[in-house]
Amino acid sequence: MKHSIDLNLYRFLNLIFEQKSLPKVCHTLNISRATFNRQLADCREQFGNELFIATKGLYHPTLFCSQLMHIIDEPLEQLESAQTQVNVLESATQPKEFRFFMPNPLSAILTTPLLELLNQHSNIADFSMVDWNLEGIEFPKAGSLAVGISGYPSVMNERVVERKIGELRLFLYTSTNNALSQQEIIDIQQLQGEKLVRVSMGGLDDTPYYDRIKRQLGFTLSRRLTVPSVHAALDWLTKTDYVLICLSLPDAALPKNIKKIPLIQNNGQMSFDIGLQFHRGYYQHPTMMKLEKHLSEILTGL
Repeated sequence: MKHSIDLNLYRFLNLIFEQKSLPKVCHTLNISRATFNRQLADCREQFGNELFIATKGLYHPTLFCSQLMHIIDEPLEQLESAQTQVNVLESATQPKEFRFFMPNPLSAILTTPLLELLNQHSNIADFSMVDWNLEGIEFPKAGSLAVGISGYPSVMNERVVERKIGELRLFLYTSTNNALSQQEIIDIQQLQGEKLVRVSMGGLDDTPYYDRIKRQLGFTLSRRLTVPSVHAALDWLTKTDYVLICLSLPDAALPKNIKKIPLIQNNGQMSFDIGLQFHRGYYQHPTMMKLEKHLSEILTGL
């Protein structure tokens, strides 16, 4: 076994250990399959061990690899945290780049208000809004402010702070050809037999998220169709008798034959709590505090 190794390879090995999937690791590190195979071969040569056994597309660690990961896990996390803290310090003044991570249903509502807000600051050189991704929030780029906005509470880790910033009302969207459109309010219990189109929540599409919804409702809504965006869902509603449960979309964004109906449970309108997530290094950062205040005001006005 060689006595020196590129520290980046330790993170590479750690990701394989955690994700066990070549495509996932390649996506996380933005590398090709060829690079993945080359780096794994380098690691095997460095340590004189197979490290991982690939079975049916999954990478299972050898005993040596499991022991190695146990040894390097904490130091690796400390190194990554230190680099992130450096990145945060580099943006201690007014950051010039803003990156917002949020699922499509929220971006459909918040993109324009956020653009209007940030457009008031000429020193912002770059603004991007992308699908919610914990990795991007945990490890912000140097000089940038990385913020996640999603349902509250979400499953976070010790690197990420989450704060509730407001709530949004829930509505049912349906074609005027659907009998449900004749009602002025809809009780969630009425939807147990309806065909539901759902908008993907990206990185938030996981079992804990839907388990929480099931506990809140007391039953499981049938999810027969999942589409990538609110726009695609609304377009599908115009052609079918499917229904959509979503946040309060602007009336101007709705197709002509789509009706928006308040959704209630136990005689009260249902709502969706919204949370803000950011790296703990940004805690009480002046810009973050201002952003949190502005976002709360935006949500209150919707």
